[in-house]
Amino acid sequence: MTATESTGLPRSVVLAYGVGGTGWVLVDRLVLTWLYVAYVTAPDGGEPLLLPLTFGAIMFAGRMVDAVADPVIARWSDSHRGRRGRRIPFLLVSATPYVLVFVALFFPPVDGRSGWNALHLGVLLALYFALFTAYVGPYLALLADLGGTVRERVDLATAKAVATLVGAGVALIGSGPIVEAFGTSAMAVGFGVLALALLLVPTRIPETALADPAPAAMPLVASIRTTLATRPFPRVLVGINALWFGFNLVSLNVALYATSLLGMGEGGVALLMGALFGVCLIAFPLVSRAAKRLGLKRAMVASLVGFAVVLPAIALLEAPPFGVPSLVAAVVVMGLAGIPLAGFFIVPDAIVAAVADVGHRDTGQRREAMFFGVQGFTLKLNLGVSTLVSAGLLQFAGDPLGVQLTGPVAGLAVAVGAVAFRRYPEAEVEAARAQLGIDEAEATG
Repeated sequence: MTATESTGLPRSVVLAYGVGGTGWVLVDRLVLTWLYVAYVTAPDGGEPLLLPLTFGAIMFAGRMVDAVADPVIARWSDSHRGRRGRRIPFLLVSATPYVLVFVALFFPPVDGRSGWNALHLGVLLALYFALFTAYVGPYLALLADLGGTVRERVDLATAKAVATLVGAGVALIGSGPIVEAFGTSAMAVGFGVLALALLLVPTRIPETALADPAPAAMPLVASIRTTLATRPFPRVLVGINALWFGFNLVSLNVALYATSLLGMGEGGVALLMGALFGVCLIAFPLVSRAAKRLGLKRAMVASLVGFAVVLPAIALLEAPPFGVPSLVAAVVVMGLAGIPLAGFFIVPDAIVAAVADVGHRDTGQRREAMFFGVQGFTLKLNLGVSTLVSAGLLQFAGDPLGVQLTGPVAGLAVAVGAVAFRRYPEAEVEAARAQLGIDEAEATG
């Protein structure tokens, strides 16, 4: 069954929404994968641009800017009164500067270690993360606005998941050979042009014709406080943050898994990510169907448990047991991680949208962007911490031990999230949606 066969949304809308995800995930994955490598690894005969902890501290500071921007942009989007709706104007205004700053990040002003490189990275990362939020926050809220039922939202999330998988795959599989041949700067320019074209596709969605809720009037602080007080939401935050911590810690180190643990060049990233995303793509239809038939809670818990079981095996990649070749073990581990990754791409957005409906019932106002914004605030803190953890493991445990430890640390964090999320009150959320007149029998049948 395709997304458009089970939703009233036009096929063009479903596809256009997903394509936007391809654009921002492409840029985001390139930053998370190659910016770290570009600044903390030493070129032949030279020295790294920054020490790992210096890079980690700057990234953490950038994430703080990003975190603060999330609820501010969310409140602005929720309350916006525009001819083209509450979300599309933000996508239009932010797309071009977002890509320009992304490209500039990979052009440090000085060869070798210098305070100018630190200043360059710090200023541009602050701009980059603010612009990222200006695009992605309203983009995620648009899913909740366009999709009324769980089925529609899962379909939109699945379309986005497939598109974002393509973006991540292009970034992580295609970028390695380009970096190896031409360097990170040329890679950023080429992919920046592609990303901009993709980011502009969702701006053609006729938002006001499909969903035109009244702008929310709640002030910023009150909206944040009310969002956090929505009873199911804190537990959702714990589960999603655990999932992101584990995934980000591994993503930051994929290039080092290839080079440090497997003794391959940067092009080896393509092989590892090909296994991860190839299996993920195959698993998408199964996860989408399971989320609709078994419920979002079970699908989320399964994703958390899957990551918690698989990720610790990264510690064994340099010298796998039973004489298994390192490359074979790495491909198997990454392939197995692709199954819970499918849930990671599909389920969390649909859950946040559902909890936003509880907030709608409680306040009478549609504030979907604020729920995604508060989630984004915590995720940015989370991602900043995971970058510091990655840098600390590398600097203090050394290479390769620090790289190996990222797997068990990520697995432990995700396991904690799985335990916490088991108490997510899905029945309460469904009851709230029923009070709003949403036909859950149609959505989950």
